Amino acid sequence: PEIFQPASVCAYRTALFSGQVLFEIEFVVPQNQAALLWRITITNTGPDSIDINRIDLLRAGGAAGRGQIKFQSQDLSFYKNGWQSWSHSGAYRSSQNMVRSRLGLLQNPMVLNHGTPALSMKGYFSSDFFAAINDLGTGRGLLLGFLSQRQHFGTIEALLYDQPSLTIWANGDHSLLAPQASQQTDWAVWMPLDLQCEDPLGPYLEAAAAINQVRLPGAVPAGWCSWYHYYTNLSAEDIRANLAAIQANGPRLPIDLVQIDDGFEAQVGDWFAFRPKFPHGVKPLAEEIRAGGKTPGLWLAPFIVHPKSRLEAEHPEYILRNEHGKPVNAGFVWNALTHGLDLTNPEALAYAKEVIATAAHEWGFPYLKLDFLYAAALPGRYQDPSRTRAQVLYAGMLALREAAGEDTFLLACGAPLGSVLGLVEANRIGADVSGFWRPNFNGIQFPFRKEPYMPSARNSIQNILTRSPLHNRWWVNDPDCLLVRPDTHLSLPEVQSLATSIAMTGGSLLLS
Repeated sequence: PEIFQPASVCAYRTALFSGQVLFEIEFVVPQNQAALLWRITITNTGPDSIDINRIDLLRAGGAAGRGQIKFQSQDLSFYKNGWQSWSHSGAYRSSQNMVRSRLGLLQNPMVLNHGTPALSMKGYFSSDFFAAINDLGTGRGLLLGFLSQRQHFGTIEALLYDQPSLTIWANGDHSLLAPQASQQTDWAVWMPLDLQCEDPLGPYLEAAAAINQVRLPGAVPAGWCSWYHYYTNLSAEDIRANLAAIQANGPRLPIDLVQIDDGFEAQVGDWFAFRPKFPHGVKPLAEEIRAGGKTPGLWLAPFIVHPKSRLEAEHPEYILRNEHGKPVNAGFVWNALTHGLDLTNPEALAYAKEVIATAAHEWGFPYLKLDFLYAAALPGRYQDPSRTRAQVLYAGMLALREAAGEDTFLLACGAPLGSVLGLVEANRIGADVSGFWRPNFNGIQFPFRKEPYMPSARNSIQNILTRSPLHNRWWVNDPDCLLVRPDTHLSLPEVQSLATSIAMTGGSLLLS
């Protein structure tokens, strides 16, 4: 791999046939790092296409006669990484259960990888992209996962009691492998961890950054965002009033970015039509923000579509559909079950690129927040059935990066981590913050208090802390906005907890 010099590795390749399938397995042991890397290439040598559901890269332990996994103590923990920005991440003791949502089809399509099981048994865990199994009694651990997610969404599953077992696989998503075609996994990785050191994940994070050619921006953004005060009840005059307030405060409020969030567009998906409160669109606002000495920023959600949008009515062929021809559910947002674009349709991808290019180059926004990006990686019947969901999303993000240009600052949100790595300057790492400590819906708290993915200060802080090592390694961490005004439902200690978490972990700082 590119992250290691050729002289510093010991490599081995083997191959075997099974029916019409050729399996090639490559192993790499770096001499300058304690790690094992391996990947599998599958080639279809037969006359018929093959359905690829998943590719197992490791099976160990358990009751199936695959050897034994032994730990020196019984004091074990499992670090789980969630699939996308808002997905719960954190460590579990082996005696605990993973947190789960009770909102089903309203929320799970947004926050759970279709190929990663949502397990409910005590001591039974799953993770996306990477995970860590830690022996707390000895202070030693094991990092397992993948260095990238350009080809497949990778899953790690572990059972940590009775007869421990471990499985790592790449989700094939029922992609079709044509005759004489090949499909190759991303590099899987196995690394020991020293839990006593200050930065146990450091070597893995740096290796993944290198192989994905991460470029970190020169500065961490500081600014103002319209969302948590106005939500979608926003007007052009609101933006002007806040710009004037920022300028009036001068050096007492040393922020540069002024970001227009959701509420300017006619409908999600209809990005070239504007609401009446934005009679001239957003281009004049970008010019005024720039003239005021600040950086204009704009929120967009290029891959998700509201069912009442003009785009869906006029171009139903852009929408990802299931095997019955119905639009795939992208989750409950904007009081509707939303849909996603099929980016293997060249015209749908061209539309998404046009939106980004227009915002960056014609409207004049050098800072773009790209939200709900998971919507390009939903399980469905793609126009090109040979591609995995990870390949579709990664190709889509490459196209947006090209459309935006290298000088545009891209913030990803609602994004599967591995598929935006190396393509964005910043990434949201947790749930929306909200003006409430615990989740609620329209002011109703009781049924939602324990929901792990819904907007709330508690859920935001959970991921701010557990994903803090990603900052300035993979991107600038975006912890979401700091809410310090008196008219939220947060107590003073809760505001202090949010402010402390954001400040100590070093990510971007946006007021709202």
